[in-house]
Amino acid sequence: MPATSGALSTAPRPSRAWLWFLLAGSVVAAAYIVLPTNQFTNWLFPAVNSSGAVAAIIGVRRNRPRNRSAWWMLAVALSLSAAGDIIFAGYDLFNAEAPFPSVADILYIGAHLLAAAAVVRLSHHAGRDSMLEAGVLTVPLALQYWIHIISPTLRDQNGSNALAVLVAVVTPVGTLIVLFGALRAGLSMEMRKWPARLLVAGMVAWFIPDAYYATASLNGTYNAGGWMDLGWMLMPLLLGAAALHPQMPQLNVPLHVSTNILSVRRYLMVIAGVLALDAYAAFTTHGPHRLVSFAVLASGFLAAARIRRPLSDMGRRATRDGLTGLPNRTELVRRLTFALAELPADGSSKVALLFCDLDRFKDVNDSLGHAAGDRMLITIAERIVASVRDDRDVVARLGGDEFVILMPDATDEATDLVAQRLVTTFTDPIMIDGTEVFPSVSVGVRTTDDYRADPSVLLNEADAAMYRAKSGGRGRAERFDDRYAAEASARLRLDAELRHALANDELTCVFHPEIDLTSGSLYALEALVRWQHPTRGLLSPDEFVPHAEAVGLVGILFEQVLDQVLTAQDGWLIEFGWRPTVAVNVSPRQLTNSRLVQVVLAALEAHGAPPSALILEVTETALVDDTVMTGTLAELRRHGVAVAVDDFGTGYSSVSRLADRHWDALKIDRSFVAGITGDPAREGVVRAMIALAHALRLRAIAEGVEDEPTLQMLRDLGCDAAQGYLFTVPVDAAEISRMILKSPEWNAVGTPLPSVA
Repeated sequence: MPATSGALSTAPRPSRAWLWFLLAGSVVAAAYIVLPTNQFTNWLFPAVNSSGAVAAIIGVRRNRPRNRSAWWMLAVALSLSAAGDIIFAGYDLFNAEAPFPSVADILYIGAHLLAAAAVVRLSHHAGRDSMLEAGVLTVPLALQYWIHIISPTLRDQNGSNALAVLVAVVTPVGTLIVLFGALRAGLSMEMRKWPARLLVAGMVAWFIPDAYYATASLNGTYNAGGWMDLGWMLMPLLLGAAALHPQMPQLNVPLHVSTNILSVRRYLMVIAGVLALDAYAAFTTHGPHRLVSFAVLASGFLAAARIRRPLSDMGRRATRDGLTGLPNRTELVRRLTFALAELPADGSSKVALLFCDLDRFKDVNDSLGHAAGDRMLITIAERIVASVRDDRDVVARLGGDEFVILMPDATDEATDLVAQRLVTTFTDPIMIDGTEVFPSVSVGVRTTDDYRADPSVLLNEADAAMYRAKSGGRGRAERFDDRYAAEASARLRLDAELRHALANDELTCVFHPEIDLTSGSLYALEALVRWQHPTRGLLSPDEFVPHAEAVGLVGILFEQVLDQVLTAQDGWLIEFGWRPTVAVNVSPRQLTNSRLVQVVLAALEAHGAPPSALILEVTETALVDDTVMTGTLAELRRHGVAVAVDDFGTGYSSVSRLADRHWDALKIDRSFVAGITGDPAREGVVRAMIALAHALRLRAIAEGVEDEPTLQMLRDLGCDAAQGYLFTVPVDAAEISRMILKSPEWNAVGTPLPSVA
């Protein structure tokens, strides 16, 4: 993968307009509170509040957030609130008494409704945990509001205008709903971004003066220029600053559910809010209830202190890898979820995953022990951490020798450079228990600018790219592209369909005769599995058996084929009085499974079939494993089950392995048989193969015989048996029955596998 030297260059400095706006507005707000009230200072209040609406509009137009509709609603809400402030300032300008309720109050209610709709829109993907935590904070706040504001207002204002009471109550209730939605959205984003903090702080600054204004306006105790006005001015300043902040487009609730671990910081933030409200209740309660309030407050503090350390331990175990201390899979998925949520809609940045897997790490564990392997993993983890950009990147260990790097806000160039560092720096040796180990790593790279991407799918795709890197030579990096996506999707679909086929008996066997060239009798039938796919039609083994081997389904497939073969033999035994010998293909992966011998013998016993009724065909790759030959195959042959080497000449042929006599027959691959009548070189190769088989006292069986001249030459060369379309195409068991009826000479093979004289 190419790397660009300037890929990690310093990014342009983000705009600080939001900070200057917040500072300037705060100075003006402070001046309004401190300076004497006059015609000039009266207009500072609506000026500050109007500036918040203007800042929100500018922020939405400049930053172009993904959830633009929510921000536009918030900007309009600020505009309505500012319009209400201007109306009140007009009453003051003309020294007129403002009625209650007034047009300004209607505008304020409209502002609250729009703000509530905005935060609902912002937080509509928030999970259940954030809703519960927001409720923990707002429910006691609502209770305090009822005790200190709503209840006294309703009790003491029996003779007041019903509309006035309604307006006085609805306004702060609406703000409470806005506050709940803002807390829910903020907690869903974990308050990691400044816009989230500014947004929630602005809602709090909105709620508190609204709540007390409900009582002050009805009781006639409200005076302009007090601290309540400061809260109202802070609200548009904070919300406007949130809109102007360059991280505002990233203020998005994740689309996918993420495991939400209650961290100590998050716990303290929630509990601190509850305790603050409890403290307020304790100090504002009168009479004998004050003692109860203080007891509740003290109990809350003790409970918070007691659970802090266990919570920290649980959070660390739930999110950290015990060996390396790196984030684990749970924490990686959570951070990936938030990184995707923070992607801008314009595709200006990407999220990258680098899936790293050590090459031949099993050799270290097997030769030096697991303790040495663990020390190597710790060193590898340190090297990976040193290879990433900075604190922006997350290095996680998924388990075993698998590590993943999450690069938020990444470019293709930066991703390629980190990947290149990984595959080059890992070649430095590691000294473990006096042994010098030269590690290497294969890296799969997956990048996306799609905020709707599924985190688990991205991880699987990065994993697929890593396996492509391994198959391409190891010690390299491979980038996932659309071709891999199509292949991965096809594999997932094939996996689901194959499992369904195995569960619903959609696989069937056909049989291809092998004819004895000396007597013309039936030497054996080779069983070939087919899949009657519901939409793709009849599928050959090449289209699904390799996948079954890769995902561990080949054992189930073999058992179903073996059962169908023996069931067909049962039918032929009843119909003709003898069992044709049937050859069944066995995957090299099955040969390492100790259950294979038990499965074969149990199936033979269940059908009352002798071991001689079965031949197991294995490819030449089985020759390279001594344990397979001296273990599984040797035990099967001791029980009388014959073994044949399939496709001889195309794999890892070894004459010394053949001489070990763990086989009974060699099947010469069709690639050698085709064209022997017109090619002396091919004829010489087949002649040598047949001679080799006979020298080792093995039967020679030729595959792919399609014409009479080829068949005659194989007879002349001394080949023992032949198989091919010259005799028939593979057919089902019923057709084999008809062929046996038409070929009485086939009935000569009701005996065990004949040996070579």
